[in-house]
Amino acid sequence: MAVTACSSSDRVSGDTDFLKPHGITLLDSFVDPVVINHPKGHTIPRLDEKNLELMLGFLEKIQKELTDQEAQEEKCSENALENN
Repeated sequence: MAVTACSSSDRVSGDTDFLKPHGITLLDSFVDPVVINHPKGHTIPRLDEKNLELMLGFLEKIQKELTDQEAQEEKCSENALENN
């Protein structure tokens, strides 16, 4: 049984990467993973325009999630102080 993580994931996958099958298996563990494919092996290549946009979109999404989480934690702390 696969357990889906609550977090996002970014996967850079090379066509000839010896770890590619394991990375593909892990994709089922994440919600809406971002996958960037390239024709090389186990390396992070220079990103073309399309893949750069995917990476930047992923980073912006994570930034927003962290900001939202911090705001929620601050709100919970303020509520806890008010109730004590």
